[in-house]
Amino acid sequence: MNEKSARGRPRQYDAKAALGAALLEFRRRGYTATSLDHLSEATKMARPSLYAAFGNKHGIYLRAVTQYVEDSAERWNRALFDEPSLARALNGYFLILVAIYSEGDDRPLGCPVLSVITGEATADPVIGAELFAAIGRADARFRDRIAAARDDAQLPPATDIDAIADMLAALQHSLAQRARAGTARPELERIARNTITLILKAAGAATVA
Repeated sequence: MNEKSARGRPRQYDAKAALGAALLEFRRRGYTATSLDHLSEATKMARPSLYAAFGNKHGIYLRAVTQYVEDSAERWNRALFDEPSLARALNGYFLILVAIYSEGDDRPLGCPVLSVITGEATADPVIGAELFAAIGRADARFRDRIAAARDDAQLPPATDIDAIADMLAALQHSLAQRARAGTARPELERIARNTITLILKAAGAATVA
């Protein structure tokens, strides 16, 4: 291989690492305030290379969110479904969420989806659809876990699965926004524990431990 062809070879990059760095930048600055220059610096990729690899800012964010969702799905499912006790499963799940929401050197960053694009969802149909899909995924996980607990006799047969799932989803959204506003991790954990206990008591859970 001659020197000229070596110089002409495109620089190699780690797509997964680049998208992870881009998502972190979006979380730090918010979607609107994040520029391609910010993303270029965060990913260590020149703007033309960044655009060629992932598209414009819109495309970069959606690709980064898709990667985050795919990488996280198994973790969420393990937290919710590998633990037989509904109460312990929910507490474990929300502790993981709070840990993610509390990432940041100087302040919590909130949810990589819910806390970043809420303001853009009404003006951008594609971003709005992504937000709607993210909410739908969380709703479905909660419904499936509550249904499994009902089938396992941890909840009464007449349990309103949708109502409990809605309350758990509302808790998740609240924690995301509270974290974004700067609420400290211990306080977020306290809110999660207390809310889960109240929801399960109201639902008549067989075990709240």
